[in-house]
Amino acid sequence: MRLLILLSCAFTLGWLLSWMYYDTSTDIANPNPTNSTILPHTSIAASQSTSHENTLRQPNKANQDIKPASVFDVTLEHLRRGEFDEVMAKYPDIQSKLSESDAIKHKKIIIGHVQLLSKLGQSTIAHALLTLYLKHEYRDVLSLLLMAKLYQEAGNEMEAIEVLFQAKSYAYTPELIKQTVKAIRSAVKNYNMQLLIRKDYIAQLDLYRRLTELEPEYALHFIGLAETYLSLGNVFDARKALDLTLHDSSVLDKRNDIISRIEVNMEPNRHYAAEVSLQALGNQFLVDVLLNNSQNAVLLLDTGASLSIISTELLAVLGIPYQHTFKTAWFSTAGGRIKAPIIKLNSIAIDEAVVENIEAGVIGEFDNKKFDGLLGMNFLRHFEFFIDQNEHKLQLSPR
Repeated sequence: MRLLILLSCAFTLGWLLSWMYYDTSTDIANPNPTNSTILPHTSIAASQSTSHENTLRQPNKANQDIKPASVFDVTLEHLRRGEFDEVMAKYPDIQSKLSESDAIKHKKIIIGHVQLLSKLGQSTIAHALLTLYLKHEYRDVLSLLLMAKLYQEAGNEMEAIEVLFQAKSYAYTPELIKQTVKAIRSAVKNYNMQLLIRKDYIAQLDLYRRLTELEPEYALHFIGLAETYLSLGNVFDARKALDLTLHDSSVLDKRNDIISRIEVNMEPNRHYAAEVSLQALGNQFLVDVLLNNSQNAVLLLDTGASLSIISTELLAVLGIPYQHTFKTAWFSTAGGRIKAPIIKLNSIAIDEAVVENIEAGVIGEFDNKKFDGLLGMNFLRHFEFFIDQNEHKLQLSPR
């Protein structure tokens, strides 16, 4: 009996120890089962919920509408700081997102700043900003007119005229066309008057040549070209310019006036400082000249060249003395435009017609071996001259 009681006690004690061990080991492995299974799960869910809420509260920036007032303020602030590159880098993107009316306001802020800079006498800075703007809005006629005004303020009359013709090409309403044409006529008149006062007939010749290219249908440009040729004594090219006005009866009186003056200049008993024979070369002529009163040369007669030109070979082989001017100029050649030095010769003479201390460009050997250079308008403008194509003669009269 005692044995049974002892076995029963031992079994009970063993069961208790076993249960205590199991419960203790479970607590060690998972001391807080509630937190370990629920809290992390709750945390993830909360995070996902918060992220979703943020997404709903913050829509895609690309789809947000730009607030015009803030954009205008930022643009104006950049302009005031002179940060023009910053403004124009963002310009296309901002314009694409604004409404049509706000896009126009945005443009006006930029153009308004250009006008302000111009009024403050900062034309160079205004020009820099407007140049950047016109890279994006090159068809903006009113802005092109403003650019022409800036060029005129800077004394760059020819650049202003070029821009005005660009504006005319983009003018699409009768009012804009009328405005640009009026600006062109005014600019040409003012620049021509300046050149007449200075008696700068070479620049005047360049002006009217360019105008006849830009607006060949306008007969008065050819009248101006003929007048300029006549002022330079170039009767031959004056007649050629007049022939291009025969279709327009509105310039008949001006044309007849120039013709009568040409005829007076061609009086048969008139004294000529030189009357020399020319050698034909296609549609052009060669003339014999004397350089520095010592060296003969053959030059191509070129009324379209503002400056006379001689070849480097002529200088090197013949040993013609000259003075360095330390100046350069661009010249058009068969191979394209080249930059070449300018020298000063003691004289260029055709018989008794002599021009002393005359400048000439120096370029490489000419493709045509029949001549040594060009005789340009810086020689011919000192005389009244006539090229007789039928008789192949050049007549030069004292001015």
